[in-house]
Amino acid sequence: MPQRSQQMSRLSDKAVARLRGVSPDQSGRSTTTWQSVRNEVLLRIRSQEWPAGTLIPTEKQLALEWGCARATINRALRDLADNGIVERRRKVGTRVTAAPRLEASREVSTIRSDIRAQGAEFGYRLLRSEAVAAPPDIARQLQLSDSDVVHHVQGLFLADQAPYCCLATWLNTKALPSLEQVDLSESSAEEWLDHVARPSHSRISIMALPIGLRCAEAMQLQQGMPVLTIERTDWANTTPLAFSRQFFPPGHRLVYED
Repeated sequence: MPQRSQQMSRLSDKAVARLRGVSPDQSGRSTTTWQSVRNEVLLRIRSQEWPAGTLIPTEKQLALEWGCARATINRALRDLADNGIVERRRKVGTRVTAAPRLEASREVSTIRSDIRAQGAEFGYRLLRSEAVAAPPDIARQLQLSDSDVVHHVQGLFLADQAPYCCLATWLNTKALPSLEQVDLSESSAEEWLDHVARPSHSRISIMALPIGLRCAEAMQLQQGMPVLTIERTDWANTTPLAFSRQFFPPGHRLVYED
């Protein structure tokens, strides 16, 4: 039987930005939490739909648009105001600040925000953090030689103490600060990279791949089982900083909301 050629479809940047994860046991639960409202407001600010200085819609208008209580909108806007993203004035409204501090308040992890947006308790457990020789496929992604050393990190994300995603990351040690003293036990490599290096852009691919042994054991799955996988390469201009794979359990969905 002839082999089937590999095909690839491309999502727009807008679609990628609006993808969110939904785990099987959360699929029927309302996701209009204050965290998801906060994420949507941030998205509109970053996309320049609401540029600096703009007076955004009222709490009542946003509650009607997103089908939630005004208290939910209020909680999200208070958090953004505390982080210097918006300014709130009584009888005036909520305005995007002249220079919003997005670098200090952007969502450090899409996985973390997805879990919290579903109303689930967030958890993270470090599985592995060590320097290794770059595997050939990883070396290609990071534009390195096979003998070059990368820092390999694996972590397990939990939603209500149940496995939600296993994240495997390979960090380009030639392009990043020393990782010898970095504590990755409380936050993922993705979060550390976002805070320290602030990548200029990313390339994301979505596919089904066999899950490796360590992630399979952590997620209580059979090694080699094909699962939903998101591959991501983070760049600083023309230099690749990191390559990662997010492995999700069977039944996990990615939802695009327009």
